[in-house]
Amino acid sequence: MSNWALILLMVINMLNKKHLLALAIGAAPFFSHASEADVADTDARLKAMQERIDYLEKSLNQKLELLANSVEQNSAGSNSSTNSGTGRTHIGGYGEMHYRALNEDGEDTRELDFHRMVLFFGHEFNEHARFVTEFEVEHVLVSDGAQGAVEIEQVYVEMDLGTQSRLRTGVMLMPIGIINETHEPPAFYGVERPVIETSIIPTTWYSAGLQYIYKNENGLRVDLMLSEGLKTDDPSTDPSLDPFNLKNGKQKGSFADAYDLAMTARVVYTGHTGLELAAYSQYQPDLDQSAEESYADAATLLGGHAIYQSGKLTGKVLYARWDLAGDAAKTAGKNLQHGGYAEADWRQNANWGFFARHSVWSQEKDQQATQSDVGLNYYPYEDIVFKADIQMQNADAGNADGFNLGFGYQF
Repeated sequence: MSNWALILLMVINMLNKKHLLALAIGAAPFFSHASEADVADTDARLKAMQERIDYLEKSLNQKLELLANSVEQNSAGSNSSTNSGTGRTHIGGYGEMHYRALNEDGEDTRELDFHRMVLFFGHEFNEHARFVTEFEVEHVLVSDGAQGAVEIEQVYVEMDLGTQSRLRTGVMLMPIGIINETHEPPAFYGVERPVIETSIIPTTWYSAGLQYIYKNENGLRVDLMLSEGLKTDDPSTDPSLDPFNLKNGKQKGSFADAYDLAMTARVVYTGHTGLELAAYSQYQPDLDQSAEESYADAATLLGGHAIYQSGKLTGKVLYARWDLAGDAAKTAGKNLQHGGYAEADWRQNANWGFFARHSVWSQEKDQQATQSDVGLNYYPYEDIVFKADIQMQNADAGNADGFNLGFGYQF
């Protein structure tokens, strides 16, 4: 029998005893003609009933005290692992391992790499405020001479401003592209992320700043973000540097120069079943992030994508374009950097999916790089995936042809 059931029975029993006692006391005048022996017997019974009631009350109080202590101890134990006050703490993560077998201009590459392991921690302070962070280790080993890295991709607090709007502050993923915010391995096809979303859109791209989010019930979402900008290398300081390499320009919220903040906006529509339409833009006044006049000028990103799913078939198209102002970027042949891709995938069932993708991009003058990918994903369980694909590149892309194998998970 549960504690609460036992307490209920004791209370009912006690109340019944008290009612009987009150009835006996109230009825005493009507039996005033009874014998002294009968009266004495009645008094004895009433005294015994009162003693019984006192005992039950004492027992009930002891039981309630023990139960309260037990609840308090259990709550304290839970707080240390998953709760704090009225909030809840969540743990998750993802990871992926890659095997590459590629031939680039006659040179073979056979490489096995546990690319990344990510742990996610989130906490709800209450129903209107929450905390999110991601801790990542790349390439397993972080030491002198190793290629590994330790990063915090996200660390922000989010607060509700109303039923349809939220405010975030901290280090956040940029609201740009298809996979920059959602890049867990089971969520996309191909062992490696789409090349357009690692070169033109430098995924994973995160910055420190402030973000406003509006979302209504009709499928419209608007993101506005003010953050640190990219900072590219000055070619005049070292000829070996790769100037205006936007991927290398990510400051990642670590002592980021912020003389000229970047402004980002995105509009997403998902009000029709199976359809997602998105447009995004970023403007930053100075790619040098210097307090003085410098070699770099403003940079503007414009992009968008469309996703449509019909039954087992899904189609995706994405295009993004950077325009870099100033003579230095034009002289380096990198004033225009753009690219796009089209992808189709067929999800046969819960376990198997197949895809094909074609990408075209240019990061410098006269470059016309292309890459085609075909492959499959196998899901033995919903959040575990095994991947295989074949990639084919032209000369401008690097002539890296071959196949990739991968394994990933999320929880």
